[in-house]
Amino acid sequence: LKEMIRFNAFVQTDENNLEQVILLAKQLVEKSRQDVGCIHYDFFESTTNPTTLMFCETWADQHAIDLHASSAHFVKLVGEIEKIATMKLEKFIF
Repeated sequence: LKEMIRFNAFVQTDENNLEQVILLAKQLVEKSRQDVGCIHYDFFESTTNPTTLMFCETWADQHAIDLHASSAHFVKLVGEIEKIATMKLEKFIF
């Protein structure tokens, strides 16, 4: 069985930027789901803290992640998100 890679990317923003972060995140999800090797790509809002958000991604392999991370949509949209939020990444191999 081939290993897959999962990322949980936590996004922390403030109420003033929340709507913009969600808009950018939805664009990122839509485009990233089309990337080669993307198995799962979703975005969640915390039920306990509305300014805490999370991307949950599953990738076929490191090559797929490398392609995704260098894609124009990733570079542009993550760059925009990082201007108004902080991100913390967790990586799991399973």
